Amino acid sequence: MNDPDIKKYVLTLLPEAKKVTVSKETLLADALIDAGVSLPMPCGGKGVCGKCKVKVDGKLSEKTNIELKVQKDHPGYRLACQTRITGNASAYVQKKPLTTVLSCPSLDLHSDCGMAIDIGTTTVQITLVDLIQHQSYPVDSFLNPQRRYGHDVISRIAAARAPYTFQDLARSIRNRVFSSIVNVMKTIGLSPQKVRQLTFSGNTTMLHLLFGLDVSSIGIYPYNAQCLNFRGFKPEDIDCQEIFPQAHILALPAVSAFLGGDFIGGLTLCHTNGFYKNIFFIDMGTNGEMFLINSSGKIAAASCAMGPALEGMNISCGMTADSGAITHIRLHQNMLEYEMIPDGQPVGITGTALIDLLSVLLETGHLSAGGSFHRQIESINLPSPMRYENTAKGKQIKLWGNVTLTQTDVRNVQLAKGASLAAANILLREVGCLPGDIEHVIVAGAFGQNIEPGNFRRIKFIPDFSSAQYHFLGNTSLKAAERACFDEDFMKKAYLLRDKVQEVDLARHSDFEKEFIAALNF
Repeated sequence: MNDPDIKKYVLTLLPEAKKVTVSKETLLADALIDAGVSLPMPCGGKGVCGKCKVKVDGKLSEKTNIELKVQKDHPGYRLACQTRITGNASAYVQKKPLTTVLSCPSLDLHSDCGMAIDIGTTTVQITLVDLIQHQSYPVDSFLNPQRRYGHDVISRIAAARAPYTFQDLARSIRNRVFSSIVNVMKTIGLSPQKVRQLTFSGNTTMLHLLFGLDVSSIGIYPYNAQCLNFRGFKPEDIDCQEIFPQAHILALPAVSAFLGGDFIGGLTLCHTNGFYKNIFFIDMGTNGEMFLINSSGKIAAASCAMGPALEGMNISCGMTADSGAITHIRLHQNMLEYEMIPDGQPVGITGTALIDLLSVLLETGHLSAGGSFHRQIESINLPSPMRYENTAKGKQIKLWGNVTLTQTDVRNVQLAKGASLAAANILLREVGCLPGDIEHVIVAGAFGQNIEPGNFRRIKFIPDFSSAQYHFLGNTSLKAAERACFDEDFMKKAYLLRDKVQEVDLARHSDFEKEFIAALNF
């Protein structure tokens, strides 16, 4: 930050002896991320996964109770997400290997390339695009450094009212993205001069913060965005002129304050792949964005706040897909089985595993349709190894190791699915469709890519489209940015489709509150 009243200290990154200036009480994780360190934090900074341990020395805050529990066997190391800098300090860091690009022999290091960047509210993903071969190579994925100002766009808009915070929101995402790209360039021996295209996608707020545009009007009625057409930007507008002086800067257009470039990317990608009518699309993330195209080609769209539960951010043991994460859960002969990303014991659950678990509890009667644990849960037999616990913070079910499911976790999923289902029901009415009219359901987002379809439908995030084919396409926002890197017609189509979208304002819709309450039940 640039607040002159905050005391500054020096954090030295070893073994490079790189020195960075930090403010008093800065979280070590934030300082390292700002310095371009690829720090694994799959649990979102809750301290439960232990993946962000760093060897440190110097003046630091006392260990938290969480840290004492997780880090008791690692003297000299601290959890970066739990440690604050209280004086000059040093940290020993290792560079994250970029094995994906190195293992792709077809990449021509002498040809021009582009970078596709999806700036999600929670996670940022980057791919390198060969502009000649039209091939894409994933190179990095990390938590959005802006999350220190809140896990949702409204929190960040509120924080941006302070001038120095607004500057820090822009600076932090730029620095983190560009340091990642530079590390890729150095690792594979590709000159930054070869980067001819930087194509961004993201929601309207994320793109505004990237380009240093005022976001205050997005957060207050009538919720207008300063910019919807992200054209004409130059490298100097995002402080990368010294790194990528030849780069053409692009971003997918937005519809409104809450239907951004990520939404238009999904719409354009679907249209390009032949999905023209009787389509329902939902991009499931911190913000749920959806559109419905009826038989006559009318496009109605809406955005709803789902929160970061499906990305593991406000779930007690939630985490992103990293080592130690449980990714799938199933019931077999009254025993829970799980799949996990290897590396030791399970330390948390992903959004997909969370949906699997809730589906099992609903199926076995241990969770009511209203989302409550069974009243006699402490005296009934739960599938092994689950056991019920009554803690000072409320009821919870213990799973494997320290992994638990709390009643609050269930409620957070209900809030997400309630918003999603209510929005979808309203869209159906707006275009005069019945669920049976829909022929294709397209689920986008990292969450949607790995979900078990039956469990997804059982939890009722969307209406029961019984006649439809389901397609799980992954990160359509990133895929659209990749396509736009080398296909000018794709970007032209994005603008044409954007102008056809009819947005349904859920905040002012008379039926939304009633629909939302009705949609909370499983």
